[in-house]
Amino acid sequence: MYKHREPNLLTFTLVAATLVAGVPVLAQEDEPTIDESTERCISIHRIRRTDVVDDQNVLFYMRGSDVYLNTLARRCPGLAREGRFSYKTSLSRLCQLDSIAVLYSEGSGLREGPRCGLGMVHKITQEDAEAIKEGANAEPEAEPLPLPEPEEVGGEEKDPELP
Repeated sequence: MYKHREPNLLTFTLVAATLVAGVPVLAQEDEPTIDESTERCISIHRIRRTDVVDDQNVLFYMRGSDVYLNTLARRCPGLAREGRFSYKTSLSRLCQLDSIAVLYSEGSGLREGPRCGLGMVHKITQEDAEAIKEGANAEPEAEPLPLPEPEEVGGEEKDPELP
């Protein structure tokens, strides 16, 4: 007969270690790389202008020559189409846990749309910023696929004289 035992600390630790062992692989795919160019906050007083790249990426051009790329925590619907956003903060910095709101034209003014969480900011070069913008604006290249022969899809060639 099977006797139920409560899991002990060693069992829990082994299960947790097994689960955590897979985390670095997932983190490499889903999480941005954190290095010396990564920051949690930027000073709003230093922001000169912003460029919305797409629904998940915003470039912050700072006074001086610094450029930061912020990849939002999730896709922000309407951000790329509208190309503008607002933010509110009680500090003089925009940080990873702050959010932005898409600004929509409404009559003679603007209204805030959905709020979207910011991610960490990564200091990049001017050249990288230009390449990111060019990549976002590039038309996808597509080549037509060759049509399969009729016998490859199970059909038979028809006699051109038959209806």
